Amino acid sequence: MKKLFIVLPVIILVLILTAEKIIDDKMKNILQQIQMNEGDANNMIWSNCANSNFFAPSPKTLKAIAKGERASIVESVAKYVKEYTSTPEFLNKYKELRENKKPEPPEKPKTIDQMKDEQRKTFQDAIKSTEETKLKMPADQQSMFDDAIKQYKEQLKEIDNPDNPMFSKDMENMYQQMYEQQTADYNNKLAQWEKDYPENKPGFLIKNWLNNFLNETKDVDFSAQTALDQYKKEVFVKQEYERKSAVWKLCYRVGKEATDAGRNFAQKWLIEL
Repeated sequence: MKKLFIVLPVIILVLILTAEKIIDDKMKNILQQIQMNEGDANNMIWSNCANSNFFAPSPKTLKAIAKGERASIVESVAKYVKEYTSTPEFLNKYKELRENKKPEPPEKPKTIDQMKDEQRKTFQDAIKSTEETKLKMPADQQSMFDDAIKQYKEQLKEIDNPDNPMFSKDMENMYQQMYEQQTADYNNKLAQWEKDYPENKPGFLIKNWLNNFLNETKDVDFSAQTALDQYKKEVFVKQEYERKSAVWKLCYRVGKEATDAGRNFAQKWLIEL
């Protein structure tokens, strides 16, 4: 497959010639050239919408398309993309994204008794493991483990010390207050999540995507001059154009007719959304 890179939105050749449902021979031939099937195309549509990315086939593939044909191809592909965004498959992908973005609730704090039990088991296991290791060592080396075993036993005993601040009522109250603060923060995040990712309504992703495209391509200068640099690479004469986005540059390459076709489709689609 020809190398793909971030360059162009769905409307202006973002998925140009990537849908097997477009059945004319010319389209099929180009599909064969870029070795892309309908599944790959649909995945690209979703990825672009979900991340506001602009993936497309390589410029060499796009430039091989006759200029007079580009506008009609843009319209055909744009219609296919629009149809796909209303399919159950697209909605299911959105549901998965929405669920992945859902904030996680805080973990309920353990009680003092639970923390004591966990600490008790930790030290009991440590004592048992150290004693087993001690017995495996030569007799003249076993004494080196005695201090560690003694310390573990002292720490084990300290768990049930009523004056131990680590297991006091104040500590339990502090953990509860922290949990309540985390719960309040979680509830705020959950409310924002429900606002940002409304259930069964992925239209906002498409709106953001289309608006980004329109903003990126609103000032393409199709009369801009280019020249070869010292490395024989074509660059814009104006340095400010060299700093433009890849979307802007590719729209310049595909021409005003194709760009206008894409912008018109995007504007009409936004009105519907």
